[in-house]
Amino acid sequence: MQGLFSLNEDNKRFYKILISLCIPIIIQQLISTSVNVIDTVMISSLGEASVASIGVANQFFFLFNMSLSGITGGAGVFISQFFGKGDVGNIRKVTGFSTILSIILSLLFFIPALVVPAGIINIFSYDPEVIKLCTEYFSIVVFCYPLIAISTVFSMGSRGVRNPKLGMFCSSAALVVNIILNYGLIFGNLGLPMLGVKGAALATVIARLVELVLILGYVYFAKKDYILRFSLIDLKLIDSIFVKAFLSKSLPIILNDSAWAVGTVLYSVAYSKAGTSAIAASQIATSTGNFFIMTAVCIAIGASIMLGNELGADHLDRAILYAKKFSILVFIAGLIFGALLIINIPLLLKIFSVSEALTPDITKIFIIMGVMMALKSFNTLIVIGVLRSGGDTKYALFLELGCMWLASIPLTFFAAFNGAPIYILVLLTYAEEIVKFIFGVPRALSKKWAANIVKEMN
Repeated sequence: MQGLFSLNEDNKRFYKILISLCIPIIIQQLISTSVNVIDTVMISSLGEASVASIGVANQFFFLFNMSLSGITGGAGVFISQFFGKGDVGNIRKVTGFSTILSIILSLLFFIPALVVPAGIINIFSYDPEVIKLCTEYFSIVVFCYPLIAISTVFSMGSRGVRNPKLGMFCSSAALVVNIILNYGLIFGNLGLPMLGVKGAALATVIARLVELVLILGYVYFAKKDYILRFSLIDLKLIDSIFVKAFLSKSLPIILNDSAWAVGTVLYSVAYSKAGTSAIAASQIATSTGNFFIMTAVCIAIGASIMLGNELGADHLDRAILYAKKFSILVFIAGLIFGALLIINIPLLLKIFSVSEALTPDITKIFIIMGVMMALKSFNTLIVIGVLRSGGDTKYALFLELGCMWLASIPLTFFAAFNGAPIYILVLLTYAEEIVKFIFGVPRALSKKWAANIVKEMN
């Protein structure tokens, strides 16, 4: 612990890079999380059915977003290591290839949400009012999926080349647009029509369009030599050897994040067994809990970049040392923000205008999240920051999915079908974190993850 906070040259270098990476990432994640939270806060005054409808749509978006993060996460492993190696050509090939994959993915979600929204909504709720409102929301909000797909590739890629400020600034502009348009379009202010949940959806689409225009404007016009700026020539250079190498490490991440997202959505299906009020309670608690765990998650993202850069530069010993430092920092951050969540429960209940009927359950959920936050944060670092940075993606896949699908999902559904209250269901979802810790720590200590996966790639 003492070595972590001493002011030697290596620590100064470590913290300088960490701060330059993590502060913009934290701000951007805060902004991204704010979009859903702001929608939930503003819609909450329209009633539980409106909140539940946004919650159902957000579950589908979450599935898309996590599948997208699987693609960009896989790309990030290569971009960060190629950056450490100084290989611009391959960075552009990775960016171009992941852009194509992301657009295809967005269409796979866009089409069913637009054509058969009721089929998706019925997975979570059969409440007629929820189905009506959610269908209205879906009919508009799905148009932001392709926009998000492209902007995420460049935003996440920029992190890998140590320019996280690009995503931060563009997301900040999008947030401002979203707040203003939400205020106008949901409630009929600023001379705009009162559209309710449809207004929230329209505001989100316009905000995401602004974000994409700003990102592409920077990459292709403001800074024409930008390292991620791929062209048709770069796409033509992609051959079968490159695709095979990319998919060998990226596919487990794509499968991991997609299947993990499906599992998380299944938790919501289990929660729905407790009724519409339970869906609303879990939506409020989950969206708020994401705020408090965000710093630890962003440190884990920063760790994956820094460790990837060092591994790509063939500095394996330094990467292992940095992994140890990150482990301590993330656990401490989890403890601090878990405590802050519990302390601020009364304030959060007021912000969301929680009814007396929902207050006991949401309070218990917040307490569970706060107590388990340090463990969840540490496990996030092990998977995202440590194992993935060195291309140990297959073990990360088995670790995450095994713990979720063999432990917490069966327990949660068993309790749901036996009438357990919502806070018990939330508690059982954390069973995966306990098992993940047991099997994740030995793998991290084995140092098998510390590998330069781009050394032989030309």
